[in-house]
Amino acid sequence: MNKARLQGLSAGIIFTTTIFAGFYYGTGLFEGTTPTAEEAKELLVKKGYVVTLPMEETKKTVQPKDPDKDPDKDPDKDSMEKGASKKDPSIVTYTIKVKTNMTTTEIADSLATEKIIDDAAEFEAYMNDNDFSKKIQIGEFVVTNNMTYRQLANTLTH
Repeated sequence: MNKARLQGLSAGIIFTTTIFAGFYYGTGLFEGTTPTAEEAKELLVKKGYVVTLPMEETKKTVQPKDPDKDPDKDPDKDSMEKGASKKDPSIVTYTIKVKTNMTTTEIADSLATEKIIDDAAEFEAYMNDNDFSKKIQIGEFVVTNNMTYRQLANTLTH
């Protein structure tokens, strides 16, 4: 290919890209396509996903100490005791840490050991049958024993 043909091809690509960009931005189709955080959360909940706070925000939700109160009294401890008494004792919460090269079997065994699921083999079969085992992400995930297999799978594969 000689120099003139290469320059012509490049000019055509630039011209076509300019035309497409003009129509895309000129018609306003791109505006309003990004949902707000609340809209995104609502959409995910409707589709059956479990939406949780990021780890940093969950740590910030602890009440700060009030210096006006008794300095020997720890308000964080009091709030934790009150929260524990209000919670249903049958609900178990567990933070699972999924590491590199962890298998679905190891995850299922860990969840069964912590009483999150009743049958590790059944959960593993569900993950494999629905192709969730290939999509498991690395990280820390908060799960409870009242979550369905689908909710657990969605949490682990977010």
